[in-house]
Amino acid sequence: MSTATIYSHLSREELVARLAALEPASDEQPQPKPPQPTAESSSSGAGAGVGVSASSSSGAGSSSKRIRKVKPAKPFNFASHPTRHIALLVAYHGWPYSGLAIQSDRTESDELIPTVEAELLKALEKTRLVEAGKGFEGCGYSRCGRTDRGVSGEGQVVDLWVRSNRKDADGGAELVSWRAPTEAKPTLEEVGEVSDEASVSASASASTSERPKKPLPPSPAIEFPYPRLLNVPTLQIRLPSPTRSVVPPLDLELMQQGADLLVGEHDFRNFCKLDGSKQIENHSRRVVKAYFEHVDGMIIFNLIGTAFLWHQVRHVIGVLFLVGSKLEQPSLVSSLLDVENYPSKPQYQMGDPLPLTLHECGYEPGLDWRYGGYDGTWSDLPPEQQESVRQHALGGSESLERDLESMRQEAEIRTWQIGGALRTLRSTLGSGQTATASTSTVYPTGGGQVVITGKYRPVLERPRGETPDEVNRKWREKGGKARKGLE
Repeated sequence: MSTATIYSHLSREELVARLAALEPASDEQPQPKPPQPTAESSSSGAGAGVGVSASSSSGAGSSSKRIRKVKPAKPFNFASHPTRHIALLVAYHGWPYSGLAIQSDRTESDELIPTVEAELLKALEKTRLVEAGKGFEGCGYSRCGRTDRGVSGEGQVVDLWVRSNRKDADGGAELVSWRAPTEAKPTLEEVGEVSDEASVSASASASTSERPKKPLPPSPAIEFPYPRLLNVPTLQIRLPSPTRSVVPPLDLELMQQGADLLVGEHDFRNFCKLDGSKQIENHSRRVVKAYFEHVDGMIIFNLIGTAFLWHQVRHVIGVLFLVGSKLEQPSLVSSLLDVENYPSKPQYQMGDPLPLTLHECGYEPGLDWRYGGYDGTWSDLPPEQQESVRQHALGGSESLERDLESMRQEAEIRTWQIGGALRTLRSTLGSGQTATASTSTVYPTGGGQVVITGKYRPVLERPRGETPDEVNRKWREKGGKARKGLE
């Protein structure tokens, strides 16, 4: 009879008693020793390595309490797992964060400055999808673009190498971006988890498993459900609808005329914020489309381009607000794009970051986005399996959709409640808009914010800042000290 058969009917308590009876007896009691920093235990006494004894007093007749030894956590060997290159579509609310990009500076609590990428890295390390302590450099991370402090995103795309659940045996090696482990997984004996007796039992069990079995039907290829594992805390400009109270009313036709002048490849140095630490010499960018549309009772300004400079979109909408308020002509856009006559930017207010949303990152050809873990194609499945696999592919996305819909309804209720307070204020004290508009120049900057000033000074008559060459030269002359602060 095999060893496995002898002990297979015993309970856990019976097995522990059997092991204690087999231990060699000792007449000497082990002397108390200070805790050792290693994970190894002495074998000089009965029950050594199973637990430790603690005494509440040192006198005669003191009682001892048996404490279960807590095993240290097993080290996670990331190199023994396969990896895979994937793209993630990320949506986030930008209000609580200091921008998208991870910041290397530390706060007093030695925590990463709150950014979207810092939260993403925490989730990746917690789920062991990337190797802890290596940062984004260790997983080949890159992103499609970046957003600044307070800016939200609906369609940010990042790509990186992550741990994969696919194996060579289930077709993982046939995937375009899949890598086999760089180190072999240690056996149970190598990590000290199996005794000699257990090894014998495992061998006996393995020998019996060599009997031919009925082949199982092939199961669908399953990958880690990356979006479900990583779900952590939420270019499109939303403008107030003309049907709502706006000070002053915006002329969308004039704004569209100004937006049309943005299309094409231009030097946008006068539509951005300069940063000498980046040493950017080429400020030429291409705008593909710039147009307004009505969506859900809001007016949306869509700006589509191949790339954007720092705060470029906020400067664009700031200028268009001036045009829509009839304080500037649409030709102001052409003048600011004429860097021969205007080599440096005049001073003007850029748009508020709150309405700004990165809406989508485009790829040719398009990417196949998934939420659950199914990693195959529909044509590979027999019809009877397609429904069950469809549910696995969705992987709880219906629940996420319900959560987002609940958030949307909550936001609408909050808006209605704030509107009630505003209605009460206006009915009690009056709106005050007529007096303000008649004595001052008022124009919006987005996010419900307005600028109130006296006599308006045209943008092209205002003082100008430094040229990009001057900003870069001064930064180099100061020893190349990196710009401090957050974006």
